[in-house]
Amino acid sequence: MPRYYFDVRDGGVFPDDTGTELPNIETAREQAVRFSGKLLTDLGAKFWDVGDWRISVRDESGRVLFGLSFAATDATPTRIQDRSSPKPSPPA
Repeated sequence: MPRYYFDVRDGGVFPDDTGTELPNIETAREQAVRFSGKLLTDLGAKFWDVGDWRISVRDESGRVLFGLSFAATDATPTRIQDRSSPKPSPPA
């Protein structure tokens, strides 16, 4: 069974030295999403202090297969238009 490595970068580099045996890349993708969710849950509000971070998943040869990136950004508050309401007609 192939082994996949889930490396985390969040200003520091935290390589996965052990890896996880999984049947295929589809399962590795699912595991990456679950792992990301757990990291986000564990960070809670501290996520805002971490900045951008990424999980890169590589195979046994060290080749990066895919990654997930996350960033928290503050934005100027804006009003979101309700798309279920009809749009106003342009002036005649």
